Amino acid sequence: MKLIVVEDEKVIRNGLLRHVPWQRLGVSEVEAAANGEEALVKAEAFRPDIVLSDIRMPGMSGVDLCRKLREKFPEIEIIFSTGYADKEYLKAAIDLHAVGYVEKPVNVKLLSENVEEAVQRVKGRRKSESAKLRNYLLEVDTDVSLEQAEGSSFRIVMIHFDSEGCGAGFLPKFEKMAKEALKPYRISITMTLLDPFYLILLLGSEKEKRWKEMEPVLVDALKSCTQDGSISGCFLSYGRRGGCQKDILLSYRQAKEAGKALSWLGWGKSVCYDDVPPEKPWIDDAKKQRDKFYQLIMDNDEKGACLFQKTLYEKLVSHHLCMNFDIRYNYCVMRDILEKAAEYRYPGTMEKPWKQGGTDFFMQAETFAEMKEEMIRRIGQLFEKQNGKTNTHKTENSYHVSRITEYIQEHYADQDLSIGTLAELVYLTPTYLSTVFKKQTGLTIGQYLLEVRVENAKQKMRDPQLKFYQVSEMVGYEDANYFAKIFKKKTGVTPTEYKESLQMR
Repeated sequence: MKLIVVEDEKVIRNGLLRHVPWQRLGVSEVEAAANGEEALVKAEAFRPDIVLSDIRMPGMSGVDLCRKLREKFPEIEIIFSTGYADKEYLKAAIDLHAVGYVEKPVNVKLLSENVEEAVQRVKGRRKSESAKLRNYLLEVDTDVSLEQAEGSSFRIVMIHFDSEGCGAGFLPKFEKMAKEALKPYRISITMTLLDPFYLILLLGSEKEKRWKEMEPVLVDALKSCTQDGSISGCFLSYGRRGGCQKDILLSYRQAKEAGKALSWLGWGKSVCYDDVPPEKPWIDDAKKQRDKFYQLIMDNDEKGACLFQKTLYEKLVSHHLCMNFDIRYNYCVMRDILEKAAEYRYPGTMEKPWKQGGTDFFMQAETFAEMKEEMIRRIGQLFEKQNGKTNTHKTENSYHVSRITEYIQEHYADQDLSIGTLAELVYLTPTYLSTVFKKQTGLTIGQYLLEVRVENAKQKMRDPQLKFYQVSEMVGYEDANYFAKIFKKKTGVTPTEYKESLQMR
């Protein structure tokens, strides 16, 4: 259970962190922020279940902060603290369905009661969601009856897709291919798509030995359904096998936990819960790391700066660290070092491609490899401009990328637009074009296409006469529900909330 404390007065903030018995109340992780802006940035990576926020703060108020957090995390529980017993604030707390409203000076006992209530709400919701998931999986018919197969065993597999999602037509195609592929092995399968980025599989088999044969068959079925014929945009995590229905939920939790290894294993891999090694302690001073990187940039040591990024990546991977706020923050500071160096040397001329859909790249990236590659790309851009480097090969690649971006801007509404089509346009192989495009822009072709579609959807939604399903079709999505999930992933708000915000302007 995660909680974030937002309080601008340092003494009060530290007092809450020290004197509230968080662990006893059921809170395992606590973060703190000094203002609303910092809280929003931290929440992006920390993903709190509960927020304890002061109401009156410099800049963004606690009420505005909690409204924004509720938009991003609809299930977050809210507790307000304030030294002002204003009716306006009390009304805001009611409107936001806050758990409680604690007046300052904070009574630890009263606050603890509010935290306990929030924890119980979160637990109750999780229990309900888990039951729904279990019931859904168990109610679907399978080729082999899971309940009646004597001596059968089950396991959950979670497939996590990258920022491009699995695609609107993926599920029926994959379900058919997977069932046909696994049928000779007497392995049953049913699946549910939680959203465009997570697919849950429930597998059942009567024979223990079948599990070892299953994985490559399942991966081949998955490859046959992806756009590029690979699993480079997927990550598979497996829970333990179970012998009865109650083990299904446990296997799901294990698959979800194993999925955290994505950060250091990277896309295109798979891992079983029992094979995930524990994190190793790492005591490097993050500030000293950043100071070293800063000095390398100031010394114009491009090679040293790139080597620094590669070494940092190798350390993160070798320690099997999972993505967390501290790591993201470290990369954000190093990004700022590059930004300030670029602005100082070339005022107003350097592009800033790390902003994606309004959210910082390093707050969205899911693997350390992506972070390393983006940092090295930015270092290369800085020194390329400084040294005036250019060559015919690079100029030609820039032309190809420019041609592709122009084509996407003109044809984003084409539902059949694919990497293959674009590669034919510039007479390159899909693989080579993908590599060149990512190196030049920092985005995959799929990510760029998504951004163009979302931005055009925003523009079209300004027309009150257009329904969202019409907007979806106009930007290349036949399935409006699928696009709505993509839209929220990219913008942080639902299409309905976005349209409502337009009316308020």
